[in-house]
Amino acid sequence: MIRKLSVLCAAIAFMATTPAHAQSKGQFQVGVGAGLPFYEADLGLNSNVGIGGRLGYMFSDKIGFEADAFYYSTEPESAQYTGVSVTEVPIHARLTWNAPLGAGVGFIFGAGYVYNMWSGDATSYFMNSTENDGGPGGLVGLRFGSGAVSMRIDLTGDYITSPINDTTGTLDTPRAQDSRLDWALNATLALGFGGGPKDSDKDGVMNKTDLCPNTPLGTAVDANGCPWGDADKDGVTDNLDKCPNTPMGATVNAEGCPSDTDKDGVYNGIDKCPNTPMGATVNAEGCPSDQDSDGVYNGIDQCPDTPAGAKVDMKGCPVDSDGDGVADYKDKCPNTPAGMKVNAEGCPVLFEAGKTALVLQGVNFASNSATLDATDIEILNKVANAVQYNPSGYKLEVAGYTSSTGSRAHNMKLSQQRAEAVMAYLVSKGVPASMMTAKGYGPDFPIDTNATAAGRANNRRVELKQVK
Repeated sequence: MIRKLSVLCAAIAFMATTPAHAQSKGQFQVGVGAGLPFYEADLGLNSNVGIGGRLGYMFSDKIGFEADAFYYSTEPESAQYTGVSVTEVPIHARLTWNAPLGAGVGFIFGAGYVYNMWSGDATSYFMNSTENDGGPGGLVGLRFGSGAVSMRIDLTGDYITSPINDTTGTLDTPRAQDSRLDWALNATLALGFGGGPKDSDKDGVMNKTDLCPNTPLGTAVDANGCPWGDADKDGVTDNLDKCPNTPMGATVNAEGCPSDTDKDGVYNGIDKCPNTPMGATVNAEGCPSDQDSDGVYNGIDQCPDTPAGAKVDMKGCPVDSDGDGVADYKDKCPNTPAGMKVNAEGCPVLFEAGKTALVLQGVNFASNSATLDATDIEILNKVANAVQYNPSGYKLEVAGYTSSTGSRAHNMKLSQQRAEAVMAYLVSKGVPASMMTAKGYGPDFPIDTNATAAGRANNRRVELKQVK
């Protein structure tokens, strides 16, 4: 038994070295081979290698019909039956389903019926008037092959539902009275012919026009049956690549298209600075520049020539903390109150060019009063700031005036009080008293008519004058 199995396995191993053959609709197959049955113990028969043949037809690329027959000549295992020879010819008819596994292998399932023809000394050995039986059977196997030649290795199992019955035996005890399961291992070599156009590698291009007939299963191919190329070398074949001209090194999606996370025009994978802020100007590697080194990238920087060290805002422009129009880096008076006129250095301008006197607009006292109100104080705060930054070196005279209403003596006294009230407030805000004097001029030097209330209000004023 061991020697027989070794011979059969050697034959199977030799034939299995051939690559897979793809079956096709309408193909006929004729095959020959060897088989080894495995009898149930009840039969008491040796398992000897036999020969057989098979005919088949493919209804489609997967479904087929086949019939086979094997011839086995054997003898009882027991030595007491010396000279007894039993012959069995199992004839199968079955439908098959073929499942390609790729890489040169196909898996086969089969189901059908077997009819066993017993002859020789089977009648006397089984002690029955009939030597034939049968039943349903199944098959599992592997198919290998190349071109029109294929090889099969199959395991068959037949369930015998009408076994030979022992009724009047004379040689031995009764045998095979119950249903049994017969197994066999077969190896056949087959020739296929006919059928539709062949497509051995199942790529959709028939063999006669396929320039690459051994394309791996599942590979996308062109009209010549050859795998699609990848012109831009991005890992996505040309048939699927919706962006076929992607620059080398760019990261792409399944459709072969690159992405640009920071929207700087340089694709991910090439971009060495992938988190560049939107709007920044970048080089070929996706990295931004900052020509004035103020921390704001070119393209975003609206003031690209800011002097080194200057504090800038988010737009890259120098900061003007006091809002006087002079950037902090050149503002010598960085805390100028809002609304004050300043010079090029950011310092308040007290007197306009060519003038030595300034009317404190808005500082208008009530009639017959020298008391400052809230409006007067707001104006004088600005004046105090400007006076402290006055670079002229001149001293200032605070001059008070009245309208013509009332006596001159009273108005002279009142105007002095008004001048002193303004000076006192300026001193309280930090203006040195040594650089100022207060003087009242009464109704002298009016700047408006005293004939109207509005004119008289304008004349009730305070001026600053430059004096040596």
